[in-house]
Amino acid sequence: MSAEFLTHIESKKYKTRYRTEFITITGDVQLIIKNSGIKKGIIVIQTHHTTCGVWVNEDEKNLIGPTEELGYTADLRKVLDDFANPTLEYGHNDICHRDNKDGKRNTHLCEPDENGVINECINGHSHAQALLIQPSLSLIVEDGKLLLGRWQEIMLVELDHDRERTVSFLIQGEK
Repeated sequence: MSAEFLTHIESKKYKTRYRTEFITITGDVQLIIKNSGIKKGIIVIQTHHTTCGVWVNEDEKNLIGPTEELGYTADLRKVLDDFANPTLEYGHNDICHRDNKDGKRNTHLCEPDENGVINECINGHSHAQALLIQPSLSLIVEDGKLLLGRWQEIMLVELDHDRERTVSFLIQGEK
């Protein structure tokens, strides 16, 4: 007798609050797996964005913050900012518009406001940091649960600023 193969997909929205926020979503993922009825397979977790990603690591305050509550810079904000510091100049941030006709960037822009000014995020650093925090990951599902190590948590990582983010979950496997 062969096992029944299932596919389940759903999306969830998250509201981020600040740059380099790490939101633990492991519980949400476990619930989605449970509701799918899949006992053995794989789950793919994917953001719909270029300046946030998903990550598996330890949910520990000195590692991930929040920096504002710690009173010092959390380790991973240091690492990300050492890699691509928000205070540096990026061509991505030099927007070509009515008041800056010689701007370097003239593609993938928001619509201009009533004055012809394009109000784009100054976020070249967060696109660069996305080289380290990928937009998707795949994990094993066994006995209807995530197969994770003792300290492993799944986190949505905001690299830019507060906003609504969408994450999709695709689970495939046997019932």
